[in-house]
Amino acid sequence: MKRGLFILLGILLLGVIAEQAATRFFRSAPSEWLCHEYSLMPAQTERIKALEKEYGSRCGPFCTQMCEANANLETVTLGSSSITPEIKAAIAETDRIRSETRILMLEHFYGVAAELPPEKRRDYLLKVLPLVIESCGSR
Repeated sequence: MKRGLFILLGILLLGVIAEQAATRFFRSAPSEWLCHEYSLMPAQTERIKALEKEYGSRCGPFCTQMCEANANLETVTLGSSSITPEIKAAIAETDRIRSETRILMLEHFYGVAAELPPEKRRDYLLKVLPLVIESCGSR
């Protein structure tokens, strides 16, 4: 009976530890994962955190623009029974915003890669480029 209780308490303790670790991992900034993954020096870590902060301030307005453009696209498509010039314009606007966002994201990724040791840059880019490039399975 005592042995079973100890096993149960051990499992509960491991569960609490796992939950804490997962919470810390998933709530950390992307720069923290990156710095851990690539064993970066403190100076590199600070530069990457600065890049992350700059990217966030530049990218934020695009989220608002995209939400507004998507809402407009929904409105004009639901108010029509065929493709109209307004629908074409709304689609073009969502594509324009998406393109600008992807360019900004790619600039950020290249900036981060430049802070990494040369031998680790390609590995990093291979991990993040799927966020920008809609792959068809080639690589």
